[in-house]
Amino acid sequence: MRNILITVALVVAVCAAAFGTGFVLGGDRALHEAERDGDALAWLRAEFRLSDAEFTAIRRLHEDFSVECGRHCAAIIAARERRAPAGEVAELERTCVDAMKVHFRRVAALMPPAQGERYLALVLPRVEGHPHHGAPNLRVGP
Repeated sequence: MRNILITVALVVAVCAAAFGTGFVLGGDRALHEAERDGDALAWLRAEFRLSDAEFTAIRRLHEDFSVECGRHCAAIIAARERRAPAGEVAELERTCVDAMKVHFRRVAALMPPAQGERYLALVLPRVEGHPHHGAPNLRVGP
């Protein structure tokens, strides 16, 4: 019985070590760092394997859109704080979502076609449920 327990413990330890080694060595370090740091642009660059030129153009587009995004968020938050009619808040939220979709499509257009399609498949479904408490972030979970 003792030999079985030792064998099981040894097998579990070897499996854990193999999993840990595979996880550390098998992943994309830049992708993991970007995700850990919450750096959406670094994540985008690593995840979609963007060239320097693609990344520079997307970063510029993102910086330009962040001003518009900030205005949308401020308008929505202000309307909520003053207890605006639900229809007014819904219209502001719809305007925000529509602007994000346009922005995401512009970003996708700067990527290689297959990567752009994959990007849109990832971000477009998530924007509909955006809570409008601030700009979207890197939290890619549901």
